[in-house]
Amino acid sequence: MTDRPSDNGVPLRVVVGLGLAASLLARCLAPALQGVAGDSVIIWSSRAASLLTLLAATGLVAGIARLATAIVAAPRAPLVARLVAVPAVSMGCMLLLFASFRPLEPLLALMLGISASIVGALSARHMVNERDKRAGALVLGLTASAGLVHVLSRKLTQDASDAANLAAFRNAELIETLGVLIDFAALGLALLWLQRKVPRGRVLVPVLVALALGCVFLSLRGSAVGASQFTVLVSRGIKELARGQTSLLHPSLTYLLCAGSLLTAGFTLFAGGELGLIFAAALAARGALDIPIPALMLELGALYLPFVRISSKSASAAEPPPNPAVPDTSSP
Repeated sequence: MTDRPSDNGVPLRVVVGLGLAASLLARCLAPALQGVAGDSVIIWSSRAASLLTLLAATGLVAGIARLATAIVAAPRAPLVARLVAVPAVSMGCMLLLFASFRPLEPLLALMLGISASIVGALSARHMVNERDKRAGALVLGLTASAGLVHVLSRKLTQDASDAANLAAFRNAELIETLGVLIDFAALGLALLWLQRKVPRGRVLVPVLVALALGCVFLSLRGSAVGASQFTVLVSRGIKELARGQTSLLHPSLTYLLCAGSLLTAGFTLFAGGELGLIFAAALAARGALDIPIPALMLELGALYLPFVRISSKSASAAEPPPNPAVPDTSSP
């Protein structure tokens, strides 16, 4: 598909940035402030989280509607996109409307996660054969697959807790471990792409890894006696992002994944061009496809991936240099 959607309206980069900021504030900072900051700070942080969530939801729905319309109108759009992807993202927008009135029930959250995973996997499968977009398709597909694993693990954990079934809880831990490993593969691919394709990427990637390790160090020291308020805040925020899901891996690896994914999403959004938007949407939605805003962010990235334009500089760099002219030395 080469017929791009209209560029009128709010840029999709701004929409993904709003979604990333809303997720960071609503899922990380605002819950971490409970018991640490004063009442006024907690109230204003909750109001800011609600405002950002509303703005992000409006932008995501508008962006998804624009992309879905372009896909339906494109004559070369695959039939599966019209029959599966467009209805699935429509259901995601509808569930977002339901979530604005009351929290989603477990069954509806499971449906949201499954539909978002299907959309991401279909887009990745369709675009993985294009060399310039293969990295984005792989990260999108891995994140969507891991998101489905996380959603199923969370549902199984809840059922095991309700039934006091230890064997089911162990199975949920195994499934969650698989999801974490897939997420690490997606994060590693994103960092490798960032290192190779972004200017000064060889310096940027070690800085990102060092920042993520610093967040892990603060998270592990947050429960120590005499920890500073900043350390406690970072520790609580990272644990909120982890959502209390247990795996067979050490908790520090889960914290590293949470911090690294958010930091990489922010850098790829502003420094990675149009394909960086796909990385940012996928990594920001990691592990939370049963929440409307992250699920719609993944769906937005999945719908936008076929329309991504690779810069002429990158395309020319990927092409092999032409063969040099060989002078004619044959005898006359």
